[in-house]
Amino acid sequence: MTFIRSVLGDVPPSALGVTNSHEHVLIASGLILKLEPDFRLDSIEKGIEELCDFHSKGGRALVEASPIGAGRDPDGLRSISAATGVTIISATGFHKTKYYLDSHWRFRYSADEIARLFIEEIEIGIEKSGYEGPFIRRSEARAGIIKVASDYQVMDLATRTAFQAAAIAHAQTGAPVLTHTEMGTMAIAQLETLAALGIDSKHVVLSHMDRNPDLHLHKEVAQTGAFLEYDGPGRVKYFPESTLIGLIRGMVEAGLGGQILLGGDTARRSYWKAYGGGPGVAYILEHFTDRMRCDGFSQQQIDDILIHNPARAFVFAKVGT
Repeated sequence: MTFIRSVLGDVPPSALGVTNSHEHVLIASGLILKLEPDFRLDSIEKGIEELCDFHSKGGRALVEASPIGAGRDPDGLRSISAATGVTIISATGFHKTKYYLDSHWRFRYSADEIARLFIEEIEIGIEKSGYEGPFIRRSEARAGIIKVASDYQVMDLATRTAFQAAAIAHAQTGAPVLTHTEMGTMAIAQLETLAALGIDSKHVVLSHMDRNPDLHLHKEVAQTGAFLEYDGPGRVKYFPESTLIGLIRGMVEAGLGGQILLGGDTARRSYWKAYGGGPGVAYILEHFTDRMRCDGFSQQQIDDILIHNPARAFVFAKVGT
């Protein structure tokens, strides 16, 4: 049967439910916290509090997009998922290169060597220390997506190596690929790179695309079969929500609503209600869906974006037993 891989095990796509398609629940270590102290989300108790709130508003699943070296706590995610009833999909892969010291092993290993590590996290279990060693200690949680990232308007050699490794791991495991686009740039370059490496775009999710709310570009991306993840709700420092509403409307009117996903990407203490901030992980369900209804979107269109599209986007290409 087809399946989606969560930290507590594989689930059928029909069981996923209302999904936040790009989130961060635990960021507990790594250079990323030195560069951005507000990214520190290291409390399992507050993770439970925040996701209980999300669940109470109708949320049933989320994608935890923190990859290797970006503060993952797979055992903590298992605890939060079990306590809240929220299905959590965790990531292997790499973030953009700025979040790794120049001495990090990712800059020394080949694509084949890196791919083997990705594959083991998908098939065996996530390595608890991000392979910082010297011993390998795996969680029972397995990765359900492969994350790769490019920077603003550029893909350097290390980034291309990561994309090659992701393609090798995808070919062996069938795990979907989720990308970070910096300010919505390099989307076409990412898709062309992955396609040249043998990945069908229908297995690719491009994150943060609404940071570049260019409807022409978004149509071009969606027509490849890739999914576009929008995470602007509640974060008006980037643009007013009317901009995002207009973008979604344009995509739906073009017959491309089936390629849209919504996420929160609330990767800061200052964004979490449990840490005393806002708008909170539940914001989309508390406020943005009402805004969509007020602006003329049907419940079916909202359900497609929050339920049915994620069930297609995060399914493994290979069939399980």
